[in-house]
Amino acid sequence: MTRPTNKQITIFRITYFTIILMILTSCNEKETASEIIQKTIVTIDTIETIYYKQDMARTNPQNINDTILRYREMYFKRLISDSIVGVKGHWYMYVNDKENIVYEDIYDGIRLIRKNKQDSIVRVYDLDKYPDFKRKHFWSHNTLYGMQFEFKYMLNHSNLYSIERLNDTIVGNMNCYQVLVILKDKMTMPGFATNLEDDKGNISKTTYFIDKVTNYPIKIKGEFYSTDNLEQKVFIDQTYYDIKFNIGVNENERFNTTNESIEEYKKMEMKPE
Repeated sequence: MTRPTNKQITIFRITYFTIILMILTSCNEKETASEIIQKTIVTIDTIETIYYKQDMARTNPQNINDTILRYREMYFKRLISDSIVGVKGHWYMYVNDKENIVYEDIYDGIRLIRKNKQDSIVRVYDLDKYPDFKRKHFWSHNTLYGMQFEFKYMLNHSNLYSIERLNDTIVGNMNCYQVLVILKDKMTMPGFATNLEDDKGNISKTTYFIDKVTNYPIKIKGEFYSTDNLEQKVFIDQTYYDIKFNIGVNENERFNTTNESIEEYKKMEMKPE
């Protein structure tokens, strides 16, 4: 029996891996938008800690012709019992040079401290002392468990949403699914402390760019407007990168909200309105 030549072996390997790639690609192409969202829900259940950076651009609510730019760096640890954001968190917000921190939020599940580096004032929200804060949604940007909550809500209320798979695309050199979610005649997306409200003519369109390897969203684009005033459209565009899953976190340092940690600040105790 004649042994195959090196060239023949190479051709066989290339052909074999090409067929496998075609099969995998074919499977990916058959997945529906709802199936992709479900995979993301399952993925988020495997994440206990996460770190990432976020670039954000959005319409200035005070002047829709103006765009606000934000840059954040975030550390999260899963906190299932929390009804607000589902995490212990540490947020850094930078000015546009991405070097100087202007605001810093630290939340340990009981106490939130918001440091303003510009005026050296820290605002303290004690959720144990003032339980009414637990009904307040503190952060407009999504945590990973906030997104998971929304995805579950979408799938469980499919009569309210249009969920469509768009063409796959590339974001930051990563192959991504694109899932478009449209919500009509309702106001706000559901969150841990918010509910959908009727709002006739209101339209929200949100596109999720989901990394095919990790099944995790790495970009979100939203457009919001009313059919009564199509000229008044607002948008938000968030990109997540340098993502690290299940990292080691020293909680005593990363989520420290003690009075000793804010001694150099003027402290303001906040109360529910």
